[in-house]
Amino acid sequence: MTTFGGGAYHDGQQLLELLAVVSECSDEVSAAHAAVERAATALEAEVAAVVIDDEVTAVVGFPVGRVPAADLVAVAGRERDNVDVPGVGRCHAIAADWGGGRPGHLVLARWGAQGFSVEERNVVRGMARLLELTLTMLRTLQAEHEMRERSERQAAENAELLASLQQRQRLLEHLFDVQRAISRRRPLPQVLDMIAAAARQLLGDGAVGLWLRDDSDPQQISLVAGAGLAVDVERETPTMPLAEAGTVGAAIMSGGVVVGGDDNTEGLASMAAPVHDSGTVTGGLVVVADRPGRLYAPPEVQMLQSFAEHVSLALTDANTVDRMHQAFHDSVTGLASRSLFLDRLAHQLELTGHGGGRVALLFIDLDRFKAINDTLGHAAGDTLLTITADRIVAQLRDSDVAARFGGDEFAVMLQNVSAPGDAAKVADRILRGLHEPMRIAGRQLQVSASVGIALSTHGMTDPAALVRRADIAMYRAKRNGRGRYDVFADEMLLAFTDGETQPTV
Repeated sequence: MTTFGGGAYHDGQQLLELLAVVSECSDEVSAAHAAVERAATALEAEVAAVVIDDEVTAVVGFPVGRVPAADLVAVAGRERDNVDVPGVGRCHAIAADWGGGRPGHLVLARWGAQGFSVEERNVVRGMARLLELTLTMLRTLQAEHEMRERSERQAAENAELLASLQQRQRLLEHLFDVQRAISRRRPLPQVLDMIAAAARQLLGDGAVGLWLRDDSDPQQISLVAGAGLAVDVERETPTMPLAEAGTVGAAIMSGGVVVGGDDNTEGLASMAAPVHDSGTVTGGLVVVADRPGRLYAPPEVQMLQSFAEHVSLALTDANTVDRMHQAFHDSVTGLASRSLFLDRLAHQLELTGHGGGRVALLFIDLDRFKAINDTLGHAAGDTLLTITADRIVAQLRDSDVAARFGGDEFAVMLQNVSAPGDAAKVADRILRGLHEPMRIAGRQLQVSASVGIALSTHGMTDPAALVRRADIAMYRAKRNGRGRYDVFADEMLLAFTDGETQPTV
């Protein structure tokens, strides 16, 4: 089952989808083209382009040979805010820029009266920053690869240089592996351990540790990941006051890299870099030397900073996903919330207007849930709701969306339905699945439900209208004996209009 959201959830998802696409590219050209295609799709834009050094390096939305390069460069330079697109007309245009060795811009243009919202502009800026990071790394990787090939031909004369290039090559490979792990949503502890292990391997030090501020007491820090440590982080979580944390504490409090500390009991050198969550310093990544007299060179400091930046990316992504999931999903069943479901339904109805097929909505209400809840208690009621959600989802395709609307009401959206009979088959499977006995609070229960089915009509764009029709059909199913489904018909709406009790939508 696939769920989608709006607002901030969309923003985080779109950035991660862009990261997943460009992380798979092997050169700057393919990464730029993949980025403009992903950006145009995510923002529903007619045009997307990358402008670097006043040249359009990648673009979608214009016929071959008809790219208005000068206009796109002018948008990138904030000299105009619109672009004429053949077959579409004049479109609103925005640009997000980045600095670095080769300053560039991500340009988008979209037709419509409203232009781009503040949230969409933030998404475009985030996409530009991710694209900059990827292009810089690909450019560096290509340069290092070329230098390595030249150096290998002169290995006898350049053995020391070759070793340095190989180390930086391994660094970039590790960082790409980390990016892919983040974009593929590997578990956060696994990603953090992966970063710590890579840092220890490349720096050749005795131990690497990641310390994060305690949520309840920011003046305390806890060890959450590491490599080469004397403790098992999975079994115990050492903590200590921030003010007594030596090198890593200094890095957290100063917000910058600290090098050369010898605060550990063995007197070994160490260095630490701060890590961030959504721009706020939330911890530090520290490495401790494996031998006396160890000195850290500038390239090693930069290497530590690169690993710390990827820790920050992993923390920000994981916490953003978690917050968005909590905001748009039901806390009891884990299904989509009402607002998330209606947003997804509105999006699907819009697609049907462009030949995407019909949408079917099932409105499901448990019969006599209140009696069970009052008799066995709220904990048993929550268990019943969770089992109900699982049994509903078990009857759906991956493309379908299920939600809990509140209380004992659930909704299901079926995409690309050709006839009411297709939705009726799903409703029948759901009813039979729910009727199977459930073991709750030491008792075996059988529950039933009433289901209303409504199919979208040509030109329908209002999700509330479709929900209302399904709700009316569900109400009719309850009146006709419960434990069954009814399909909405126009005469049902007329009957309610003529004085029957109105259902709650």
